[in-house]
Parts: sequence; C-alpha cells; structure tokens
Amino acid sequence: MKKFLITGMLMIICACATTTQVPEWQETAFRDIENYKTSFLTGKESIAEAHFNRARVALSASNDLNLLAKAYLSKYALQTSVLEEFDESEFLRIDRLQSMPANLSYYNFLKGNFAAVDERLLPAQYSKIIKSARGKNLAQARKEITAIDDPVSRLVACGVWIKHLPGDETILQTAINTAAENGWQKPLWAYLGQLEKYYLEQGEIAKAVSIKERLELLKK
Repeated sequence: MKKFLITGMLMIICACATTTQVPEWQETAFRDIENYKTSFLTGKESIAEAHFNRARVALSASNDLNLLAKAYLSKYALQTSVLEEFDESEFLRIDRLQSMPANLSYYNFLKGNFAAVDERLLPAQYSKIIKSARGKNLAQARKEITAIDDPVSRLVACGVWIKHLPGDETILQTAINTAAENGWQKPLWAYLGQLEKYYLEQGEIAKAVSIKERLELLKK
C-alpha cells in the first residue's frame, strides 16, 4: 500500500486487509492527495491545487472532520517542506468544531510551537526531533533527520528546523539531496536559495556565488 505524507494519514482509505469494496470517495481522496503531493513537489502549482480541491470535496462529503483536518495538515506539511508559510485558517476552523489532540500536536510541530507538542501523538518519524528542537541540539537533529526513511517526511523535518531554528549547512544539504534524488524541483530550488542565503550570512561569499550560479543555471 502506498504511503501517505503523514503516517496514518487517511489510513482508512485503501485499507489493506479488506474484502469489501472501498467507497468511491475514499479512492478519490487517496488518489488526489497522492497526486497533489507529486504535483506540488514537482512545481505544478495549478494542477496540485486542483487535486487538493477534489480531495477536499470528497472528504467533506464524508462528514469526517478528523480526516478533513488531516488533509489540510498534509497540505501545510508540504508547504513547510519547501519553506513556505501557510494559511492555517481552515484547520483552525475545524479544530474549533472538533479538536483532535494528535492533529493539534502536528499543527504545533509545523508552526514551531514545540512546547505545545505532545511527542507521543506525533507521527513516529518526528517524535525524537522534538527533544532536539526544544533544546536546539543541532548535532542530534542532524542524525535524527538524516535517519528518516521517507523522503517527504525528511523534507518536512528539514523545513520545520530551517524555518523555526538556527540554520545549518548539513540540514540544508540533506534537503537538497533528498529533493534532487526524487526529482522534486520545488524544494530543490527553495533549499538551494536558502543555502545561498546561509553562506552569505556566514561570510562565505565564494560559496554563495557558486550556489547562486548553480540555481540560475537550473532555472533556465
């Protein structure tokens, strides 16, 4: 079975060990969330948004606010993975109507509100990073992020760290390598731009110029 962006994300969709027919709305939501992820990471913005909207409509018809909240969190996670800000208004509306502790913990993780995160409720791949984030333990974070098997989850972890904690060349390079290995243009460009900025802040002008030239070449 395919992996979701978030472990357990919409886990009732395409359940493995069932002999009953999967409802059409579940198949639609699963397919469009997966297509949204791929389109977003490869820089196809308009196509990605169309896929997400179809998934949202399918999930809305199920009247399951928990799944709808998770769909929005998956969108926010992808935006975090490319260092973008996100508009959390729809998730907060859902949370006011039906708050789920696991969803709120993941939202706070993405927002960098680490003190408000219950690591026991996070997807397993992120649970160890919280302690490093709270203590700003960069050496430990490098190991934990690199050890994440799923490439999208690894990018999300990189995005959370780079957005909310001190920058680090190793974490930036991890994100760049992850994006490049998977052919994901959007995060590749985002992290190369951030690496250029990092080198400028460190006074490493030659490295910054080299990254800038590389990025300009790739964008042609």
